Amino acid sequence: MKNILFTLALLISFNSSSQSWKSSEGGNAFDGKYKTSSIRGKGNNFPYNSPLLVVNRFDGKDINFYIADAGFFQSDTGIQVLWLFDSEPETIYYSLGFSISKDGKILFFNKFKSNENEKLEFEAIEIIEKLTVADEVVMRVSDNYGSNDIVFSLSGSSRAISFVLPKDERQILIDKAVSDRNALAEIEAKNAEIKAKKQLILDDLMNQAREEKLTSSSLSSLENKLEKDLGLSYSSGTGKKYKSILVEPSSSFDLEKSWQRYVYLFYILEDGTKEEIREAGTRWEVEMDAPIFSRVKEKLEADNKHLENILSKYQRVDLIDLLKKKVTEESKNYSKKFNIQDIESIKITLFDYRYKRFWKCNFNIILNDGTEIVPDFWTSVYDLEISKKELKNLGGEIGVAF
Repeated sequence: MKNILFTLALLISFNSSSQSWKSSEGGNAFDGKYKTSSIRGKGNNFPYNSPLLVVNRFDGKDINFYIADAGFFQSDTGIQVLWLFDSEPETIYYSLGFSISKDGKILFFNKFKSNENEKLEFEAIEIIEKLTVADEVVMRVSDNYGSNDIVFSLSGSSRAISFVLPKDERQILIDKAVSDRNALAEIEAKNAEIKAKKQLILDDLMNQAREEKLTSSSLSSLENKLEKDLGLSYSSGTGKKYKSILVEPSSSFDLEKSWQRYVYLFYILEDGTKEEIREAGTRWEVEMDAPIFSRVKEKLEADNKHLENILSKYQRVDLIDLLKKKVTEESKNYSKKFNIQDIESIKITLFDYRYKRFWKCNFNIILNDGTEIVPDFWTSVYDLEISKKELKNLGGEIGVAF
């Protein structure tokens, strides 16, 4: 950038006193009336030694700002136009979004940026106004095939440009450009603030996931999912307020089997509700040393103790073990899912007595809130060899829940 500034600054020192602005007006029945002001410059790329910088406007239409005869141009050839005003010797402006004439001889200017602030975007009218306050401007017009450094005298430019567009009209357009730019900057600032807050949420949720020791593939998929749900990617997001992530064992999770490490992931929202995190083609998995293993083990121990306390009235270890197994299976039933710790009591009914033993058993599970869970199928107790006498000793009767 410093080299470009130095080279263009040298060109400003060239004598361009012979250059002068020309103004004209005219029109026709089809296009209406127009006014034009232009200046011939001095280039250093033969045969494009005398480029023409033009400002014109047709009645009721936007202003046109372009350069002609500075080269032959085509799209997708790396076209770049740099501007250096002698009134701003440290600032290089560059043009954005060119329009090219069909014959490739004219470049129309629209938007501009500068090396001082890459985020600010200037309108053509703002660069045109700079033509009225400087003495000279140097342009470098280039593409993949070469460049042309051009000097334009701005002596008389204020009068010439005012011929096309009076000062008060220019100021209205400039004020609007500045106002629009400030409004856009405010919107971008707000969007950046929102994005930064969302990024903090993403980072926090991902840290929680790492602490839960999700596998690398699961972490990668989760990050993509979070970015979509938070609106940090191409998606606009769900708009929901995520507070934390909850990891629970899946139905196939097994403490003893290293290959059964799949889990369910849930969002915990700010209002306390829980929402499962699903991603197409993804099964969430944890490492072998994930904290969920100790949590599951502790829960199993607590649930086992709770069931033993409730079932101790049945005295027989084999009956208690069978009931613990069946109640645990029932707690995982998708349509009846409940927490073992929420069980208040259990009642069993023995029936179908043949060959001096009971063959079948039903059990009812009563939860703390009064809900009663009834399994869909009876349980075989044939192998336990429970007799009528033993049932009586347990305090029960045939076909009666106790």
